[in-house]
Amino acid sequence: MGRRPKPTHLKLVQGNPGKRALNAEAEPRAPRVLPPAPDHMTVMAKEAWYHLAPLLDQMGILTAADLKALEMACEAYAEVRECRDAIELAGGGTYETRNLAGEVMFRARPEAARLADADRRFRGWLIEFGLTPAARSKVRMPGGGPDPLDRYFTTDS
Repeated sequence: MGRRPKPTHLKLVQGNPGKRALNAEAEPRAPRVLPPAPDHMTVMAKEAWYHLAPLLDQMGILTAADLKALEMACEAYAEVRECRDAIELAGGGTYETRNLAGEVMFRARPEAARLADADRRFRGWLIEFGLTPAARSKVRMPGGGPDPLDRYFTTDS
């Protein structure tokens, strides 16, 4: 299958190392929006929405086409919080049990596995939106001037 193609708008801000011609005008554009959180979302997911949506709007990347992705990110965040609260209420990420021989065993709570999965999904959405330090380090704003490090990576012909 290979690597997913990068949208042209990301190539414009992150740079175009392949130097292929970009045709941003030929790609469909979605209107920028900043709607309220959907009614069906949980309270914790709405809390994430009202934090992330204005931030993404200020960055100029939240469009009508991104709303379902933002909803999924917020729901993953809510699940992270829910699992963390359940683990704290239960007294930690493990519990004590006994095996058939009567020996003490420590097992991970089911919420710990759910937490790991929700955390992975939330981190993935943050990366998709450019909201992690590593993801932002790849972004170059148009008109920001040349990257001072480019002189170390270009060859003179």
